[in-house]
Amino acid sequence: MYNETDFNQIVAELLPDLTGYFLRRLADPDDAADATADVLLVLVRKQDQPPRDRESLRQYGFGVARKVLLKARRGRVRHTELAERLRREMVVAPQVAPDPHPQLASALAKLAEKDRELLLLVAWEDLSVAEAGAVLGFKAEAARQRYSRLRARLRAELHP
Repeated sequence: MYNETDFNQIVAELLPDLTGYFLRRLADPDDAADATADVLLVLVRKQDQPPRDRESLRQYGFGVARKVLLKARRGRVRHTELAERLRREMVVAPQVAPDPHPQLASALAKLAEKDRELLLLVAWEDLSVAEAGAVLGFKAEAARQRYSRLRARLRAELHP
C-alpha cells in the first residue's frame, strides 16, 4: 500500500510511458491524450488497492492501457461502420436542410441557442413542442410557453 504522495509520484513517472504507448498506437495525439487520461482515472480509482510495488503498478497500468486501447478501437470500428452506412443512405435519399429566408435566418441568429433549437426541432424535425422541449430539458408546459413567446418575437421581428 502506498501513501498518496508515493502513489502520485509513481503515476507521474508512469505518465510518459502511457502517453508513448498510446501515441505509438493511435493516429491522433488528442485520442492518445484522452486514452492516457482514461488509464489515469482507473489508476486513481484503484488507488486503495494498487499492486504492491512500482513495477507491478507499471504492468497494471499497461494492462489497463491495453483494455482502453481495445475499447477505443472497437468504438472507432463501430463509428466507421455507422458513418459508412450513413453515407450510403444519404446517397440513396439525400436530405437537404431548408434554406431559410435571409431575414428569417437573421432573426433566428439573434435567439439564444436553446430557443433557436426549440423552434427548429418543431419546424424542421417535425417534433411536437413538448417533444422538442424534452430534447432540450424543458418541462412540457415551459416548452409551450417558451415556444409561444418565441413565435411572437419572430413575428414581430419579421413583420414590424
